[in-house]
Amino acid sequence: MTNEITFALDIGTRTIVGILIKENENGYQIVNSAVREHQTRAMLDGQIHNVARVADAVAEVKKELEEKSGLSLKNVAIAAAGRALKTVTQSHNIELERSRYIEEEDLKTLELKTIQKAQAELKKDQQQNQSYQNQGLETKKNKNNAVDYHFVGYTVRRYSLDGMELGHLLGQRGKNMEVELVATFLPRIVIDSLLSVINRVGLEVEHLTLEPIAASQVVIPEAMNNFNLALVDIGAGTSDIAISKSGSISGYAMVPVAGDEITEIISEKFLIDYNNAENVKCSLLKNENLEVKTILGESLVLNKDEVLAAIEEQLENLSSSIAESILEINSAPPQAVIFIGGGSLTPGLKEKFAKKIDIIESRIGIRKREDLNNIEGEIEGVNTTQTLTPLGIAVSTRETQSKAVFIEVEVNGDRINLLTLSQPTVADALLAADIEMEQLSPRPGMGITATVNGELKTVKGEMGSAAKIFLNQEEAKLKQRVSNGDRISFQAGRPGKNAEAKIKEIIPDEDLCNYDIYLNGSKNKVGTSVFQNGKLVNLEEKLVDGAEIEYTVPETIREALAQLMEVPAATFTNESVKYNFNGREEETVISRFSVTTVEGEKVDLDRSLESDLKLQIKEKQEKTLTIRKLLQEKGNQEIDFYFNGSELSVPNQRWEIEVDGEKVELDYKIQNGDQIRAFSRTLTVEGVFDYINYGISGKMKQKMQLVLNGEPVNLSAKINDGDRLKVKLNAQ
Repeated sequence: MTNEITFALDIGTRTIVGILIKENENGYQIVNSAVREHQTRAMLDGQIHNVARVADAVAEVKKELEEKSGLSLKNVAIAAAGRALKTVTQSHNIELERSRYIEEEDLKTLELKTIQKAQAELKKDQQQNQSYQNQGLETKKNKNNAVDYHFVGYTVRRYSLDGMELGHLLGQRGKNMEVELVATFLPRIVIDSLLSVINRVGLEVEHLTLEPIAASQVVIPEAMNNFNLALVDIGAGTSDIAISKSGSISGYAMVPVAGDEITEIISEKFLIDYNNAENVKCSLLKNENLEVKTILGESLVLNKDEVLAAIEEQLENLSSSIAESILEINSAPPQAVIFIGGGSLTPGLKEKFAKKIDIIESRIGIRKREDLNNIEGEIEGVNTTQTLTPLGIAVSTRETQSKAVFIEVEVNGDRINLLTLSQPTVADALLAADIEMEQLSPRPGMGITATVNGELKTVKGEMGSAAKIFLNQEEAKLKQRVSNGDRISFQAGRPGKNAEAKIKEIIPDEDLCNYDIYLNGSKNKVGTSVFQNGKLVNLEEKLVDGAEIEYTVPETIREALAQLMEVPAATFTNESVKYNFNGREEETVISRFSVTTVEGEKVDLDRSLESDLKLQIKEKQEKTLTIRKLLQEKGNQEIDFYFNGSELSVPNQRWEIEVDGEKVELDYKIQNGDQIRAFSRTLTVEGVFDYINYGISGKMKQKMQLVLNGEPVNLSAKINDGDRLKVKLNAQ
């Protein structure tokens, strides 16, 4: 095994690096290497755009290595570009059927549903982006062109149970559990194009990993495997980030800012071409003064400090962007950060980044090829910063700790490719097959909730049947591992039926009643009265979800009458009015209705209700106590007399009434606590005029002639029942 040769390929954006390594007593030995640069833009940002041309370059690397080693190469290890990875932060909650202890299967289902939710969001965003780019195309075509993704891993950011944030949910007791996680996806086209290139040159994939994993294999010391680390690869066009926890990669990010932006600043600031600007950037660590030619052909000597001042703003931007991305996927500063890639050597970057992420500078390291003590030999033709990824691919092939697994399984008859960062499980296969995770758990039918007399009540829906999963014809769990060629059968759970209920089903039996009452000779039904959302309903009607139910149960004659006459029960309450009349405390009882038996006996309205009661009810004319009515009760009478031929009824006394010190009219309604003062005088002609608001001016008094029962009188003449009064005006 020590002498076994491993062939690793790093198919990069600018170059293809192939190496053969073998294990030795110190670690690894680079046996041979070969490098080819792309002659065209066959690759962009790590993605193969021209399979044929990339395959031609790979074939040249393979041929050179075979000639150098004398071997016939059949298997190869490769890696997918980290910058193609997509991360989605998503949260989801599940309501259990009852409060209980959380089991592993519950937790797995919650996480899978959250991942699938993230998957759907990613596809939706991609479809929208395509729609913007293809405004003239049909929507259906855009949808069919949507990029498909491998789910490759996730990191949990937080759990909560019944609204309380917890470190983990397994074994906890509750009903509503929630998770927020960061899910990582890789476009399938990235893997498919890589496999297409490898197949074209007659090779088979021995091992497939991701570039951040490969780099971390050789860059992160074994002693730091259990720490929370951030690996940052600052390339030409992008800065790729991988977060490591407990020895494995748990999250990814890509910042679209890297070394090219710094080179462009130098080029623009000092009017030098791009290649010269790149040389200036790479020489900043070695030289204080740099001699270059401008695009106008002039010689120019640049001071190191002058160049650093020019790129300072861009370095600030780069360090801020990287720090923000790390904090977004890691939730907190990692314990240490390791930089790789050519851009990481830029002077000042490390110091600026330390301030942005708030960790001490000594915990930020820069790793180069020279730092790898366990690998002997060199890869010629490339900068040493470009050798870390191919070496990592080769080493990760020999050491399985961070190996990504790429296998093919069958789900419900369809072939599914799985790419995972750990041993794949049944759950990974179901996700890759786009099985709807909502079909996993026995989803109950929708329940009905209603507020009944202020109390929330629920009618539960029918419980659904659980999904069934079979692995190679044997019943399986979500966490069971799968291997290449395994067959999985998934039978979706049947959702339960939605709840249905009649109104009477949510009212206690003891509150359901029915009586026969005879009122004024007519037979009537009296019983439990129910309102649904303010509308009187029959007990047999369907209960509406979210309804406000109010019901009353008549227990007394008063409540039965209120229901029959559709008025509040308080309507049948005798109202007591207390007041003070001429210094004496008095009380009068007022009632709106008179309720008796058919024999005329008064009925106690608070008597318990019973069937077959026979009642008589009559509404009274006077429903309030006025001053006029009070005076009548005290013996004040009205007399009838004739005024200018018209019959009038007036009190036989002339009253002046004050309530609480203020003068009021006879129709004033007496209130509780009123202080009443009443003064009376014999009714005179003048009093009649005041009563009927017959205005008499001073001038009119001089012309006016009063005739009472045919005899001339003055204003002080007394009026009696049946008198005839006439008013004549004398002409002057």
